[in-house]
Amino acid sequence: MQEIKDLNTYRLSLKEKIVEAATKAFLARGVKAVKMDDIATSLSISKRTVYEIFGDKESLLFESVKMGFEKRQAFMVDFSETHNVMEVVMEVYRQKVEDYQSINYRFYEDLRFYPQVMKYLDDVHQKSHHLFISFMQRGVIEGYFRSDVNYELIGKMFDSIGKYVACEGLYTQYPYEELLSNLMLVPFRGFCTAKGVKILDDVKK
Repeated sequence: MQEIKDLNTYRLSLKEKIVEAATKAFLARGVKAVKMDDIATSLSISKRTVYEIFGDKESLLFESVKMGFEKRQAFMVDFSETHNVMEVVMEVYRQKVEDYQSINYRFYEDLRFYPQVMKYLDDVHQKSHHLFISFMQRGVIEGYFRSDVNYELIGKMFDSIGKYVACEGLYTQYPYEELLSNLMLVPFRGFCTAKGVKILDDVKK
């Protein structure tokens, strides 16, 4: 029994290491550029072992994307419990800029070739719309966001803009911080009360 337990522990540990190695490679080079051989070699294990744990590349990519999202989500839940909505907005902005500086844009372009991953991201996106509305309502209660704005409509507009940016590849045509600032900070400034605008301007300075 102990041998089985040790084996299961080892397999679980190895699975996590494979996901971590794959994530690092995917983000740095894009998904299509990374082979299962590359991941196995980076961990000094056989390709067969990788395939035994993950049946194919898409299964591995799915676990990678899912793990990354869940880690980010858990961090933001903890962060939002001890910070006001303006601080949360700026933290999200900081993370997006940091992502751009460390992630190969081909990673995002390659995701569309993997339907299982795209379905997961679409499900996450659908849930995030409701979270966005709740967040904006919280900002109204805290006094940072205006109460005379239709945030349900704004959420749908953000969705449409995001799809257009991805479809047209605007992230390759403009400096990312300029793009993100105009798509995120400028609209949020319009949603803010005078109290919110002051904090946003102070943080930007």
